[in-house]
Amino acid sequence: MESKVIEDVVVLCATIVLNAIALRKITKTTPSCRVNPYLKERQNKGRFAKDFQDMLNNVPVFKENFHMSPESFAEIFQIVEPFLREKKNTRPSDKISALEKFAVVMEYLASGTIQRHVAAVYRISKQHFGTILDEVCCAISKGLESEIPVLDEPKFITIANEFNAFWNLPNCVGAIDGKHIGIKCPSNAGSMFYNYKGFHSIVLMAIADANCKFIHIDVGAYGSEGDANVFASTKIGRQILQDELNLPPDI
Repeated sequence: MESKVIEDVVVLCATIVLNAIALRKITKTTPSCRVNPYLKERQNKGRFAKDFQDMLNNVPVFKENFHMSPESFAEIFQIVEPFLREKKNTRPSDKISALEKFAVVMEYLASGTIQRHVAAVYRISKQHFGTILDEVCCAISKGLESEIPVLDEPKFITIANEFNAFWNLPNCVGAIDGKHIGIKCPSNAGSMFYNYKGFHSIVLMAIADANCKFIHIDVGAYGSEGDANVFASTKIGRQILQDELNLPPDI
């Protein structure tokens, strides 16, 4: 009887080992991730391949989708492109060019639609689109960083003169406003990001000159904060409140 039990245990262990070996072989030979056939048609049927050039040639349609002219799009891409260097691709035939990455992200930012919708029409997986979105936004931030002017006294005087000439506003060195950017509430954040409009957000605060061009931006204040607290928490706000900004005298 005892030998029979030992024999059964040996058979059971052998079966487990054989199953483990077979499973390992299946895991090695079977791809861990299959590409959806819909996504495989991106280079032939994706929005970039089929529609982008046509939109460039039709200015009203391009502006409707990207909220800028083709000339502005090309100018910004020229600035951002050096920061979108193409990485080595294990599937060269399926690589996404820097221009396509830029186009899909710019249309997503302009439309304000849900992420998976834009990813679907460009035939990019929503997971890959998330990576592209982060890459392009970082490139935009780096590329346009040098475009924000240094705010010193001569610059403030120029801005004040333009406000006075264009808008009849003397002693004005900038128009300031904030924008709530909707986000998913971080875990354990409570009501910190919940704003008076009824959704969770962080605050983008920006200052523009008389030509409606940004001269300063600050992002990151909690959505629950009021305008005064948002302003006081920014670098330029602290400088103004502490009289460290070297503003010019009354003009």
